[in-house]
Amino acid sequence: MNPYALPSLISVVPFAFLALAALLHDRQSRSNRLLCLICSNYAVFVGVVGLFHLSSHYESALFWNKWPYLTLFPATILMIRYTLEISGREERLEDRFLGFHIRFHLWICYVIVAFYWLVVLFTDLLIAPPVYYAKTGWEHGYGALFIPFNLTTYYLLALFVAVIRGGIRAADDPIVRMVRTNSLYSVGGGLSAAFILGMVLPMVGYQTHSFSTLPFLFMCLGWTYGLLRQQWETVKQLNLNLEGKVADRTKELEIANQQLISAQEQISKYIDPKVTEKIFKGEFAAKLTHRRTKLTMCFADIKDFTQFTDSSDPEDVARLLNEYLGEMAEIVRRWGGTIPQFTGDSVFAIFGAPDSLGVSEDALACARMAVEMQARMGELRTQWWSEGIQYPFTIRCGIHTGMANVGNYGSEGFMEYSAIGLNTNLASRLEQACEPGEIYISHATWALIKDVIPCEEVGTIEVKGFHYPIKTYRIVQERVKISEREQRI
Repeated sequence: MNPYALPSLISVVPFAFLALAALLHDRQSRSNRLLCLICSNYAVFVGVVGLFHLSSHYESALFWNKWPYLTLFPATILMIRYTLEISGREERLEDRFLGFHIRFHLWICYVIVAFYWLVVLFTDLLIAPPVYYAKTGWEHGYGALFIPFNLTTYYLLALFVAVIRGGIRAADDPIVRMVRTNSLYSVGGGLSAAFILGMVLPMVGYQTHSFSTLPFLFMCLGWTYGLLRQQWETVKQLNLNLEGKVADRTKELEIANQQLISAQEQISKYIDPKVTEKIFKGEFAAKLTHRRTKLTMCFADIKDFTQFTDSSDPEDVARLLNEYLGEMAEIVRRWGGTIPQFTGDSVFAIFGAPDSLGVSEDALACARMAVEMQARMGELRTQWWSEGIQYPFTIRCGIHTGMANVGNYGSEGFMEYSAIGLNTNLASRLEQACEPGEIYISHATWALIKDVIPCEEVGTIEVKGFHYPIKTYRIVQERVKISEREQRI
């Protein structure tokens, strides 16, 4: 077996794999389909070159003598089209080379390839009958047109380089520029090496023709590598862009979250924090809806605060009122209550909505809250006295447990979360009937807390809207243990 046939025969398999790789990489891409055809054509080309060198007699060598060139010329047409495709076809056709548009040179190439293909097929002017060499076996003979053909090859190589260089200069995308640069090295190096091994050296007596197929293999390897590298770089770039977008989006979300937190904090100063939290969680909808449930309701206000307002500076009134309401609101929230509204110096607190610990626990929390409010009012009274305020501030608290309608009230444009009903009115009436510094509770509330909170019966009061007297009790604050005052629900 002629060892000079091995390089060509061995190259068949890599070319076939490269053709398959190009097709499977992206069969929808025109450039990938062209590269698949080029590699497939070269697989046939190197196969017939190997068969030519394996010829054992003249007739066999004569049969295979012209087949390499007959299969190589179609690959040249495909290479021209592929080079244009990866370099920006439409733009490159308008570029100039040797004073003419590439479009014009493209037709010249078609004519040259067709002309030499016919010359090889029907004459011996380019490829003469084979010659046998003792060392390398059968080699092509060369006719009168072989030197002009070599000059034509220079022209084709220069055209390839000009097209790809134009594509590199026009590339804005670094990935595209990288692929085109890789193609320039592959085409320039591959064709130059193939030209030297297959044409130049044989003309001066070195029979290297059988090795001329290897540069084509490395050229196709370079092209395939370029496609895979393009995909890898594109994916890498997409990942970087995605990471950047994720980082930007995360930062935007963090800013938006901070804005929401800030908005929630600000809104919580106008609406009870428990209600605000449920609104932001989506548990409350801005609809005029309500439900009927059992609540423990407390009203607390400062006795004769209007007289203090009339006889004091507005600045002092505002400062004391804000301090008082702030302290009372903190106590209500600490015990789990909800404040639907402030009305002047009056504080309205409910237990059992929007969340409930149970009817008994709600009532106990409300009672303990009222005890702490009275204790804190005593501390504030002492503080204000030392600041020059001699008015004897005392508060009254009224507590009642009963069914009420709780929900959103108002209009579609403005609403508030509150509780209304006859039992709400009863809690308010108990507060109005209460002695200063005391906490009055209804019988319904007393029944829920009597085993834990010391209470004394006050008697009955007449309440508008109720056709029967209301039995009333007061919480014995001095007998409520300190530990109970400090207890938190």
